[in-house]
Amino acid sequence: MTPSYLLVSGPPVRASSWQPTAELLRNSGFSVQVPDVLAGNPSPPSWSAWTSHLLELITLDESSIVVGHSSACALAVELATKKAVRGVILVDGDIPPPQGAASPVRPALLGFIASIADETGALPPWSRWFANDAACASLVGIDILQRDAVAFARFDQELPRLRVEWFNDVIELDRWDHVRAGYIQASQIYDHASAEAIRRGWPVAKLNGTHLDPTIRPVVMAEAIISMTRSMGLARN
Repeated sequence: MTPSYLLVSGPPVRASSWQPTAELLRNSGFSVQVPDVLAGNPSPPSWSAWTSHLLELITLDESSIVVGHSSACALAVELATKKAVRGVILVDGDIPPPQGAASPVRPALLGFIASIADETGALPPWSRWFANDAACASLVGIDILQRDAVAFARFDQELPRLRVEWFNDVIELDRWDHVRAGYIQASQIYDHASAEAIRRGWPVAKLNGTHLDPTIRPVVMAEAIISMTRSMGLARN
């Protein structure tokens, strides 16, 4: 059975961040879904409701491999507990606990998020979160994306405006350690997560790129996803 891919983006960005990688996977003969929850909602749904919105937009079966990027790692895992899927690949995000509460971001980031909100609690678009930290912007890849003014404007204009309190929500995960999983580390930001994946016995790939590799290095990302599928024993048979 040829695997099919479901590419899930973190809520602070749009599904279009996956499109360059999705097109390359399709050109390689794979079926690919890239659901955009924000396209059909005037305001972002709550974190705990996000997966239910995804389920309205997608089809999952035993050929499906769910690929979650950034904060969508927890969403990918939750989807894998709702439907029988082939496996999950987590990309440059925190690894959720084996069961129980999963937040949009790890607690260490909540203070930073609060610090960049305006007086009403509204956050700037995600692309501007790192405006005062050039080193972090470089690890994320925003500086690379900005070199193409048209591409950056398209990316930036689509981004939602979240509020500080949005990040206080949790997803309650069913036990998922029976799901086959692999980890792709795109940036140095997630050294801790790849170490945890290794501790859990998962296959791990390190790309030495940036957090936005699904957008700005789609060839590398598509190849990594296909290679990880093989490493997990989930390739064509």
